[in-house]
Amino acid sequence: MHTRMLASSSPFPSHRPARSYSPIMVKAAVVLLSVVTLLLCVQILDRWRQPQQLKAVLDATERAASANERVLGELKAMRQELANRPVVAAQSPTAVQAVMPAGPRDGKPRLGGNFLKSYDRSHFNADKVGGTWRQFNSTPKGFNPLLDNSADASSAHGLVNDELCTRHPATPELWSESLAESVVISDDWKTYTFRLRPGVVWQRPVQARQPEFAWLDRDVPLTASDFVFAIDMIKHPEVESTSLKTYYADLEKAEAPDERTLVLRWSKKVFTSMSFSMGLAPLPRHIYASNRDGSPIAVNALGTAFNKHWFDDLGGIVGTGGYVLELNENDKLIRFRRNPAYWGASYHFEAIEWDAEVKLPDPQLVAFKNGQVQSHGLIPTQYKAEILDGGEPRFAKPDPTVPLAGRSGELGWEKIKAHSYSYLGWNLRRPIFADKRLRQALAHAFPKDRILEEVWFGLGRPQRGPIHLDNPYFNPAQPDFPYDLGRARALLAESGWKDTDGDGWLDRDLDGKRTPLRITLKYHANSPTWDSTVLVYRDELKSLGIDLRTETYEWKEMLRILEQKDFDAVTGGWQLGDLEPDFMQLWHSSTADEPRSSNHVGFRNARVDKLAESLREAFGPDERRPIIHEIQAIISEEQPYLFFRSSGGVFVWQNRGLPQASRWLRGVTEALDTYHPLFNRTPLLWHFARD
Repeated sequence: MHTRMLASSSPFPSHRPARSYSPIMVKAAVVLLSVVTLLLCVQILDRWRQPQQLKAVLDATERAASANERVLGELKAMRQELANRPVVAAQSPTAVQAVMPAGPRDGKPRLGGNFLKSYDRSHFNADKVGGTWRQFNSTPKGFNPLLDNSADASSAHGLVNDELCTRHPATPELWSESLAESVVISDDWKTYTFRLRPGVVWQRPVQARQPEFAWLDRDVPLTASDFVFAIDMIKHPEVESTSLKTYYADLEKAEAPDERTLVLRWSKKVFTSMSFSMGLAPLPRHIYASNRDGSPIAVNALGTAFNKHWFDDLGGIVGTGGYVLELNENDKLIRFRRNPAYWGASYHFEAIEWDAEVKLPDPQLVAFKNGQVQSHGLIPTQYKAEILDGGEPRFAKPDPTVPLAGRSGELGWEKIKAHSYSYLGWNLRRPIFADKRLRQALAHAFPKDRILEEVWFGLGRPQRGPIHLDNPYFNPAQPDFPYDLGRARALLAESGWKDTDGDGWLDRDLDGKRTPLRITLKYHANSPTWDSTVLVYRDELKSLGIDLRTETYEWKEMLRILEQKDFDAVTGGWQLGDLEPDFMQLWHSSTADEPRSSNHVGFRNARVDKLAESLREAFGPDERRPIIHEIQAIISEEQPYLFFRSSGGVFVWQNRGLPQASRWLRGVTEALDTYHPLFNRTPLLWHFARD
């Protein structure tokens, strides 16, 4: 049995140290008791007692007091000796305790002690709080954190909710306190024991203002059971949380021994247990385990009810974080209001608004230049017209000798990297894509460098494989498929594609039927850069006898298309997480046909499956690197994606000048210079100017 000791540093120890009593202490107790007894005797003696009797009693009292004085001296010396001894806490038979010997709280995970850095409030200045930060964003398909995997939904939860532990954008490799004040990892990285921060309460959802939902208009404390409930729902066989299930498959049990203690027990030592234990966010059990009227959902109906929950239908979202959802007008406006009861240090904005109504790039740019939003991102054609060609004089002109010249204009601008990449994905469930030589030919036909230079104007770099180019695990030796129409023709011929009827289009026999090489590519509407990219690619494919057709859809419909795998080919992108790769979510065969899974293209490879599983049990960089390199090499060779672009862009903000000082953003350049290059647009330091 694994024994856990209560941390001596815990603010609420449940048991005091066990004590033993020395002969000195017993002697002192006897003497003191005798003194008290004699004094009581004095009090009951009346005036008519014999004087010699009274004198005898007083003499005895004086002798007892003298003895007591000597004993007190001995006790003082003993107390000094005990103060120099280590205190050993008694083990409680009922409370779950964590062994927390002294050790560095440097944010680096280790066994046997709390390593979390203290929660960092250094960015926050109450005098800078105020104003509404406005930006353009899409309305998420939904806010359910287990079912909706879009970047927009993730951004909303980043404002509204917190996780057990966090990582600061300046040091994304180190862990700090958040909802948990401590964590102790034990049992060879298989058991995580968290102690929760006291006094945290769930936000009251905006729906609580309505009489129908008056039962939600109350303070509900955050407890360890809310984390257990999140795990129960992720692992529930009927809940469609496929993208998360792969990360928690080896989690054996989640326990809440008391309201502030959470224990996660993994069945085996897996590397991802660290980030997915410490990065776990709570789920409001008082909402998701309840019917619309507040009555409990039957246990046997909980899974199906969760997939179509009434709270999600209402566009609801609650958490324990710095901002509360105040308004959700679908495809128009989403407003978050600063949480006055927040336990932590929020951003400096009183409110944050997402404008979801203006969808086209040009009207968005006009709104930014008019000061209607304070930060934005330029698409490549706007970067060329407004900055490179000098179309907007309030943007400073680029100067090769001054790398940060963009910060000097009334409208600030800076070229930035993003921890993401974009791709064209082939639906491997379709017979047309069964042969990897066809997929390789499609990659050779894509003039990646020319498109990035002429269409994207240098914003981004050619992506190779499933790992970001700046990741230390990137494999530079993995197969590459540069633009080469001759090689593309050869691969097409090898895989059986020929123009058998002389109509100018390639065809071949598939399942006994003559099939033309015709591909329908679906992608996001209102994207001029992608429009131009697809046009260039279509011309290249046409020269090879491949018929590429296109269809565009609004973002919510694109999400449905991806979830239901309703495509031949599709454009997409991945916002990557931390710098430690994991391949189970996107590339493991077990998720290929799961509903809502992230393996949109249906990739299956037995060797990748085995390597991805073994990677989770590899901990050191030297052990992990060769596994990651081999996985990259296989996926690049198989070409389930046409890996296109390692993301980059132009970030712009209201720097100074018109319309008014209250709309100027301060702290932007400090964050750009201070934080990790892939996370330096985190707005912790941002605030509106006061001058």
